[in-house]
Amino acid sequence: MSAQRRALFRVSTGRRRLVLAVAFVIAFVAVVAGATLAAPPALAAGSYFHGTYAGIHGVRDYHGYVPSSYRPGVAVPVVVALHGCTENDVGFDLLSGWSEEAERRGFIVVFPDQNNLVNPAGCWNWPLSINQHRGAGEPAIIAGITGRIRADYTVDARRVYVTGVSAGGVMANIMAVAYPDVYAASSILAGCEYACDVFQSRPAVESGHDALAEMGSRARPVPTVIWQGTADKVVPPSTADRIAVQWAVVDHIDTTPDSVDHGQVPGGRTYTHLTYRSASGEPLIEQYLIDGAGHSYPGGCSCSLYGDPTGPDATGLSWDFFLAHPMP
Repeated sequence: MSAQRRALFRVSTGRRRLVLAVAFVIAFVAVVAGATLAAPPALAAGSYFHGTYAGIHGVRDYHGYVPSSYRPGVAVPVVVALHGCTENDVGFDLLSGWSEEAERRGFIVVFPDQNNLVNPAGCWNWPLSINQHRGAGEPAIIAGITGRIRADYTVDARRVYVTGVSAGGVMANIMAVAYPDVYAASSILAGCEYACDVFQSRPAVESGHDALAEMGSRARPVPTVIWQGTADKVVPPSTADRIAVQWAVVDHIDTTPDSVDHGQVPGGRTYTHLTYRSASGEPLIEQYLIDGAGHSYPGGCSCSLYGDPTGPDATGLSWDFFLAHPMP
């Protein structure tokens, strides 16, 4: 683990709680006064940054990483990465390696952090209706953090992406539906379809219709890559197909994959890779179904309970997918 990552890992929990408490007071004053909370200045390139976003929908901490290759005035992509339950932003960074990927490949990554006061387990509150729509609840907060990064740095507006795992995967899907004009593509790991039906009692196509209704006049195909372990005991593996059906409805393509390939990580897990293409042949939906994997992050760090280093590199492959799908 690099010195930077060790320093990030040692962030004091007590200090974070104090900052959060102060931020709530500031946010309340800002809302009452109709003021805009000033953003902290962007830190030097090649380093971690952190901040607190406060708006009328709530307050959340975040941290991120700016690669050493960054130069003000030269636009770079951004990835918004959402952690799962019982995690936080720092833990997800260590698990996924997104900051290391950002340094290697020249983009900014930001990790919004759920507030344990609004969810003691650290989950994004995706089951609540208010958190499934544009301009409300947690989606508005995450979009606000995204906007903060776009204001602080020189960002390529056509290359802003969203990803997440578990509860963060569900929220990443919501963000792609609610803000298709902001996020060019998404990567969903062990997530759920829009308006998630945990009992899977209704046809998945209805989720696609719900997504189209939410997107409204902004509706467009949002390229999506989906990851799912076949032995997941938390998220039923069939959920990956339901997410694919949702996006197929939105994309106006059929729900049968156009290609099915099989692969294996050297010395690791086997997996099935499915691709759904548009009429012009563009890959709009991809799925990685990982044989024998549980509720874990494929290719993730063994330093985390949720890391599965024997799986395909979800972070690197997601970035490859993002690179191929800028905003139209």
